[in-house]
Amino acid sequence: MPGWERRYADTLADAIVKHIRNHPETEEANAQLAAIQQQVDAAAVTVTTTQGELAKQRASVCAICRGHALYECDVPQGWSSNCALVFANTTEFGGL
Repeated sequence: MPGWERRYADTLADAIVKHIRNHPETEEANAQLAAIQQQVDAAAVTVTTTQGELAKQRASVCAICRGHALYECDVPQGWSSNCALVFANTTEFGGL
């Protein structure tokens, strides 16, 4: 996986962890997101992860987010480059 793809996976995994921590009231969605987070986190450190695998993980996150109405999405289906879950749960400086 090229460096950018690994960074995207790392950012997504971090956003999921922060969402779970900041929104304990969404227990069912959090349990589903936690399972995906482990996969995405592994993808962030594995050089053999493909873009297709990352797309599949993103789609899983989208399904959970839309299914539980966690954040408002700006596209009717599929991954948004403006993912509200990611933007709401990341910082410009990576948490430093």
